[in-house]
Amino acid sequence: MAQKGISPGLYPSCSVMRCDVAVIGAGPAGSMAAKHAARTGAETVLIEEHPSIGHPVQCAGLLGVQAVEASEIPLGSAALHPVCGAAVWSPGGRILRFNASRVRAWVVDRRLFDRALAVEAVRAGAILQVRSPVRRIRSQGDRMVLDITGGRSISARVVVTAEGVMARIARQAGIGPSHVVLSGAQADVPFQVEDAGRVEVHLGVSPGLFAWVIPTGPASARVGLCAEASACQHLRRFLSSPPISSRLLGSPLGLVFGGLPMGPPDRTWAHGAIAVGDAAGQVKPTSGGGIYPGLVSARIAGRVAAEAALAGDNSASRLSEYDRLWREEVGRELVVGMRLYRLMQGLSARETDQLLELLSRPKVVRAIEEHGDIDRPSRLVARMLPALGWSSLELVGLLRLALR
Repeated sequence: MAQKGISPGLYPSCSVMRCDVAVIGAGPAGSMAAKHAARTGAETVLIEEHPSIGHPVQCAGLLGVQAVEASEIPLGSAALHPVCGAAVWSPGGRILRFNASRVRAWVVDRRLFDRALAVEAVRAGAILQVRSPVRRIRSQGDRMVLDITGGRSISARVVVTAEGVMARIARQAGIGPSHVVLSGAQADVPFQVEDAGRVEVHLGVSPGLFAWVIPTGPASARVGLCAEASACQHLRRFLSSPPISSRLLGSPLGLVFGGLPMGPPDRTWAHGAIAVGDAAGQVKPTSGGGIYPGLVSARIAGRVAAEAALAGDNSASRLSEYDRLWREEVGRELVVGMRLYRLMQGLSARETDQLLELLSRPKVVRAIEEHGDIDRPSRLVARMLPALGWSSLELVGLLRLALR
């Protein structure tokens, strides 16, 4: 097993490092993959381009309870507060509120969360290399070589790329792009919070996904959105809109931007390489969250990569096992989510208002409060239809309009 430790990116005696498995990106998916590769017995290197873990933050930081369980760590100080409810705002101003009887999600400090996952990878035996941007991947005999900025290289049997939405190394390796990539923007703002245990979802704010308000304390929140393009401009307009501007207590304290990939490529493997997390489009289209599917897939990625490396077989056919296994675990959720996303994109503002009117019926609200699950939302659909009764036919008709 690899020697435990953190390296600043400097090698004491040579410019080439050899290992069994190299993982690119020390975000949640990368750290989880590295941990399980090391636990399986592979000499593992976890490569991070930035000088510190958890920075920059490009996530809303809302984790469902299943995502917390999948992280395999106690949240500890990374947990800011629990979430039990939600308020959904329609384009016409209708507000649909939910209040569950138990915790459904946690608002977390992503810097602390990411660092805790990286520490677990190191404890398992992975070597962490920071300040190590990967420039390219190339095949050399029966190994894959990663060229690092500064003239260094890492030679590995198998590469796991968890580099994020741009996935440049994954593209070089022959793994295709996600089907859809949205533009995201988020601001940390002083905010008049009515209920810290309730998040807000605003529909119809921009073409793309939705906008959100996630309280981070009694007088602060993360306000953001995803759009097909120009997320920053849409966010400025959203912050100036009456539902938000009336509750702002000051100017934004920080802005973050990023991309949101949705719809995994047909293959998330190639010769000598597999992709995981955002690099593989493993993001829930219904919520934009990628932590849960990324962590579940990363456990599989680490084990498959390690077993292939130790067996001396990094062929595409051997690594294709990873693709099959992760799709068995979370693939259906992403497929159903993509269908729901496309359906919602086809609804007009009036039709979206009609949908919320249907969902506001007491039996439906109770079903959502009892069975709502942001990590596996497709399960909720089956629970809602009986609660809708004959109205489910109206719902089906409404959704069909989105397919016209």
